[in-house]
This record gives sequence, C-alpha cells and structure tokens, in this order.
Amino acid sequence: MGRGTEQLIKSKIRSISSTMHITRAMEMVATAKLNKLQRMVKNFYDYEHAFSELFSRVISTTEEFTSGLIYKKEPKRTLVVVLAGDMGLCGSYNNDVIDLGYKVAHDLDEKFAGFYPVGARVKSRMLFDEKNVNRSLINVYSTPSYSDVQSFANELTNIYVKEEVDSVKIVHGYPKNPLIQLVKVEEFLPIKPVKIKENAIYDYEPKAEELLKAILPQYLGTKMYRIMLESRVAEQSSRQNAMRNATENAKELVKDLTLKYNKARQTYITQEIIEVTNGSEALKD
Repeated sequence: MGRGTEQLIKSKIRSISSTMHITRAMEMVATAKLNKLQRMVKNFYDYEHAFSELFSRVISTTEEFTSGLIYKKEPKRTLVVVLAGDMGLCGSYNNDVIDLGYKVAHDLDEKFAGFYPVGARVKSRMLFDEKNVNRSLINVYSTPSYSDVQSFANELTNIYVKEEVDSVKIVHGYPKNPLIQLVKVEEFLPIKPVKIKENAIYDYEPKAEELLKAILPQYLGTKMYRIMLESRVAEQSSRQNAMRNATENAKELVKDLTLKYNKARQTYITQEIIEVTNGSEALKD
C-alpha cells in the first residue's frame, strides 16, 4: 500500500463525515418538527373526542335529519385518498402508505373509482406506475393549518355531493409509538354516525336538525385535521429514525475506515524503515 491508498481512504472519511453532519442536522430538524406536531396532536385528540361525542349525541336525538352525507346504502364507486409525504429520506414510510393504497384499490375491484394522491412522492410513483389518478394535492410542506384542511375536506365533500363517487376512503400513516409507524384505512364519506343512548334529556337551540347542518362540515374538517396531524407525526418520526440510523451507520463506517487508514499508514511506514535499513546495510557492505 502506498500514499495513494491512504489519500483515497482519507477522502472517503471526509466524505462520510460530511454526510454524517447532514444526517445529524436533518435528525435535529425532524425532532423539532415532531415535538411541535406531538403537542398539537395531544391537544387536538381531546377536542376531536369531545366534538365527536357532541355530534353523536345530537344526531341521536332526532330521526328526522336527512343528509346525503349520511350512510344509507352500500357504495358502488369509491375514491381512495392516499396521504403521504412530499419529501423522502423517511425510510419506507411513503412506500408503505402507497402499497396499502394499491391493496385497497385491488380489494375494491370494480368499485374502485380512482386515486387522489396527497403528497409529491405519492403522485410521482402513481404516475410512474400508470395508476388512475383523478386529482392530486402536493407541495404541502408546512404544518397543516385547520383552514387549509377544512378546504380539503370541503373539496372531498363536493366530489361526493356531485355524485362523482359515493364513498371516500383515506389511507394514511399513524404513530403506534416513537419507533413504529403503521398505516391504516379510514372511511371518510359517507358518515356512519354512532348513536348513543343517554338518560339525560337535552334541549337544543336552534333545533337539532339545524344544528347538525351547521356542524356537519366542521365535523368532517375535524376528522380530516386529525388524520393530517397523525400522518405528519408518522412521517417525521420515520424521518427522525431514518436519519438517526444513517448517522450511526456513518459513524461505524468512519470508525472502520480510520482503522483501515491507520493500518495502511503503519504498513507504509514499516516499508520505508525496511528500505532505509536495507540501504544502510548495503552501503556498509
């Protein structure tokens, strides 16, 4: 081994160290975003639970409320919304979500009416796979705002009301724990309200039917916001874990290459000593 080998190893060490700094920085960014999202999810879960309970209580008090958004019959045309990320570097998370979306479409068979990808990664892969993509929503990098999510929920509702489809399913990721992110399917439309029986009697002002018409869009927006937050938490958790693993792998590579470099350097030094010694002995003779 000569100086060329040593220089090559040193170049690899510098390159991997530079990459390690990037992955560590990305891990810190993902951690900061994740902490913010986790606080939002924790606070919003309580709100969504209370709002859903209110919705169920109100709809349980009346049999006269009619709406096209309430489940009545078995759907025949289902739109599959696949919600993942706009960016990569989050392990297999995006592909896991997309793969489940494909499975849902396959299981629906003739009832499948097309995909609605949310996220640049989802859209690009579906176009590459030549899937039936009706609409798309991409480049939503920031933390989701309630107003934007409500607009998206209203768009899906309009698609349903116009009878383009009679069912909307959403495929998205959710955090089981900080290390494990799973994917699930949720029925978004039509609504299947869970009626509850209570001994207490409530009087509503305005009437229950008018109140339901007013809170129905907000109920869907609340559900969509929770789905969006869960999806973002799962994405950032996956990215944090992926960048942490990349940093640890880079450390191991640097350690191994440093050992290899020291061995090569020691071999070169030993060879030079031997050459000098042999030359000295030759001069003596």
